[in-house]
Amino acid sequence: MTEDEQPPEMAAGRKSLLALICILAGAAPLLYGFLSNDIVRFTYTVVVAAAYLTFTLVARRTPSLQGFWQLSSAFFVLAVVGVLNNLSHYFGTYVLNSPPVTGNPLASTVTASVIVQLVETAAALIPIFVLTKAFGLPFGSIYARTGRLRGWFVVALVVFGLLLIFSATHASFFIASKSPVTGSSFLAVLPALLIMVVSNGFQEEFLFRGLFLQKYNAFFGGRVSILLTAIVFGIAHLGVSYAASSIIFVLVFAFPLGIATAFLMRRTDGVVTPAIFHAGFDVPIYLAFLSYVI
Repeated sequence: MTEDEQPPEMAAGRKSLLALICILAGAAPLLYGFLSNDIVRFTYTVVVAAAYLTFTLVARRTPSLQGFWQLSSAFFVLAVVGVLNNLSHYFGTYVLNSPPVTGNPLASTVTASVIVQLVETAAALIPIFVLTKAFGLPFGSIYARTGRLRGWFVVALVVFGLLLIFSATHASFFIASKSPVTGSSFLAVLPALLIMVVSNGFQEEFLFRGLFLQKYNAFFGGRVSILLTAIVFGIAHLGVSYAASSIIFVLVFAFPLGIATAFLMRRTDGVVTPAIFHAGFDVPIYLAFLSYVI
């Protein structure tokens, strides 16, 4: 189903129930962060992924459930990324010998922080592309295309530039930094900062919007699809350590950003514009991370 097509008719009660199931199914793979034991956390993510894969395979072969298999396959991919994220968190500590430090959950040096971020992005994008292909779905179904690079792309670039400039002198206005970032230190970490925010922008746009928007649209239409992706994106940011209150961060930052980037993805029909827009809002966060290791 294309973005412009209307979803099939479904009773309001069934549609509401399906929306709730989608929120819970999207939240389940993300809750591992609240588990303290490493073995329990890894086991939990594997079990969730296995459950989603089982349902996907059954639904694909069951006439009454065939309409749901593509949606459940997206939840399976999300869960697989959760499994790999569990493993990638240890990359900096055990491979690079650069464990996270207070204020920087990635690593203890700038270079290692960049590498860990790229590893986490690869741990998300590789399974997204490989499993999309394995399920026989086109890459266009996850918005893996540049899209229409016109007006909204210019808006994204302007927003990115403004946030970059403002963060250079007012980083602590957004997120607590170890110390004020000077002009010279900002320029020193600028290449690393750009790599990290753009990498994370594409990672999260594919993971939270690309995977789900068109699949949700088959049942709910545009507005509800955008809302559902924003809710799950907000849930993914509960418990973040870099904000004084994760609840306020979700309500003021993550949820509105999820709405805006989903709108941009649908409007431009591609991942590039929302990823750049998203990256701009990541600038102060990653600059605060780097302030602890420069």
